[in-house]
Amino acid sequence: MKRAIGLIFLVAACIVGFLSIRGTMPFMPIFGSSMEPALQSGGLLMIEPIDAKDVKKGDIIVYNVPSMVREYYNYPPTIAHRVIEIITVPSLGFRTAGDNTGEDPFTIRPMDLRGTVGNQIPYLGLPLLFFQSQQGLIFVIVALSLLAIFLYGGELGRGGSTVHRGIFAPVINEEKRTNRAITRKIEATEQRMNTTEVALDKFATAIADYAQHLSSHTSAIQSLAEASNELKKGAADQNQVLINLVKNMPQGVPLQEIPTPKIEPDLPESATPDVEDFPPGCVKSRLSVTEPAAEFVDEATPDKPKPSWKI
Repeated sequence: MKRAIGLIFLVAACIVGFLSIRGTMPFMPIFGSSMEPALQSGGLLMIEPIDAKDVKKGDIIVYNVPSMVREYYNYPPTIAHRVIEIITVPSLGFRTAGDNTGEDPFTIRPMDLRGTVGNQIPYLGLPLLFFQSQQGLIFVIVALSLLAIFLYGGELGRGGSTVHRGIFAPVINEEKRTNRAITRKIEATEQRMNTTEVALDKFATAIADYAQHLSSHTSAIQSLAEASNELKKGAADQNQVLINLVKNMPQGVPLQEIPTPKIEPDLPESATPDVEDFPPGCVKSRLSVTEPAAEFVDEATPDKPKPSWKI
């Protein structure tokens, strides 16, 4: 209750000050030094009513300035100047002037007359003069707004919350549901990603094991290839020994008594000597496949049966 009374009082004071500036209250602030020392600037002037017929030359009257004249000559809404001439033809009017300024450029009509000067209260008109300026008006509006928020902040907050819930509650609830759905989708996606990561780890392990086995198999195959090469080399060396043996064999030794070496099945065909490919000087190179077998005669034992062999 006290807060409401204080706010109402401040608002009423601001309204009264504004109306006094506009010339609708029985007092007005004194602005400027045009009437000094009779009227002191910054004081509060009380206006006493007077009839237009009772105004005399030399009186200080308070009158309202018409809006058109005020805009054209840049005058304040209410002025207190001294009467320097009373006009009666064609109608009653007054010419005024400030004690320290020149004559006013317009005539005062009886309808614009508000009264004459009464008592003065020094310095009390300064706040009203501040409100008269644009900065003062802005200050008053901002100050009243802040005061109202300070006094009724709690009530305004509760009312705003109620309005907010009533207007924006459906939107907020929908947003919450959407956020929950998005959260569930994100969690499901994370679970699938974890499962995929585990599967990828298993696949990588299997690939590593397979690579290790493949490496061991490759080593075994390389060992087999090396052994096969060694066997081929040994067979070739053995064949060369046989060829050299046949070359150096005496002419009188029958070929049947020469042991024939066994050649491994996996030796290449080039390792098996052909009859026609024997080296020159070999017994077999002088024999023809189509010719009959040669007879070997042993002169030392002529009575012994003569062996025969064919190639």
